[in-house]
Amino acid sequence: MKAVTRSGYRWPSVCGGLAECGICVMEILEAPPRLLTPGSDLEAERLQTVPERRVHPEAVFRLACQFQPGPAHVVVRKRGVRQLEAFA
Repeated sequence: MKAVTRSGYRWPSVCGGLAECGICVMEILEAPPRLLTPGSDLEAERLQTVPERRVHPEAVFRLACQFQPGPAHVVVRKRGVRQLEAFA
């Protein structure tokens, strides 16, 4: 979420990055294999509760607030992401 914000976008979140709400869940469309794991136990637990996962069990989901891609190229899909006016 921090990388997206630095790039000029607003990413929906309620808990402020604590992996409590699941609102920031995103589908990973393209990423290096090392980034396709469910992440921490906390993140994996929260991902079990998000509706997207139940609707599309074959897809790879991560919480944006917990995901740290580093310098890797990653392609994601997330409804509700908006460009901030200052960057438009």
